[in-house]
Amino acid sequence: MRIGIITAMAEETIPILAKLGGVVAEDNVSGVAIKQIETGKHTVYLATSGIGEIRAALAVQLLVDLFDIEAVLNFGFVGSLNKNLPVGELVLVGRAVHYQFDISAVDGLPAGCYDGKDEPYFYTDRDIIAGVQNALPHPLRTVTAASGDIFVADNALKNRLRDTFFGDICEMEIAGICLAAERNHIPVFSMKVISDGADEKATESFGEVLEKGLSKYEHLLPVVLDVLADEANRAKPPVKL
Repeated sequence: MRIGIITAMAEETIPILAKLGGVVAEDNVSGVAIKQIETGKHTVYLATSGIGEIRAALAVQLLVDLFDIEAVLNFGFVGSLNKNLPVGELVLVGRAVHYQFDISAVDGLPAGCYDGKDEPYFYTDRDIIAGVQNALPHPLRTVTAASGDIFVADNALKNRLRDTFFGDICEMEIAGICLAAERNHIPVFSMKVISDGADEKATESFGEVLEKGLSKYEHLLPVVLDVLADEANRAKPPVKL
């Protein structure tokens, strides 16, 4: 299976490279650093998009156009909007809202709703989530991501994202990734590690998490890749004799 993995920063990419290895080619295309990795079951295209929704969406489209990827994964650090999500916890994104998108003045749709959608959420692939959860000894929390082009460190904004969109975490790429994947009819799976708490110390705690290398998600990457291999095998038509 041809799989794209999107990370925003090198710090989020390094643990994946250390876990997978097997880089057979690398290039920088339109500002996106791409490494091709052969795992035996999959060809993985690991792309460091840069921070932000637009860069992340462009990276997905680049991988689709150049390599015809069949699924996209996203890993990285996020801020917590939920006091029950401590720093260091690993979570799965079940749905995401691009909270800065707002055309309500034109058509009266609620903030976050793209034209043609009747709700503000993009959903990640439920089958992949279920497969990963079933493969783990203890299931991870599935959360709602409030996604936008702001590094959120202000309590007033955190409260709005939680109260208006029921956000559990905040970050800057997954809505763009989901939008690009939806347009290209490919599934999305996203696993994040909480890098700062639901307070105004976001910058400090984020730096501490980076320094400690508290990524965690790379340890579960083989589980995700095995689930995708199983999904691909189930999707194959039966051989006619």
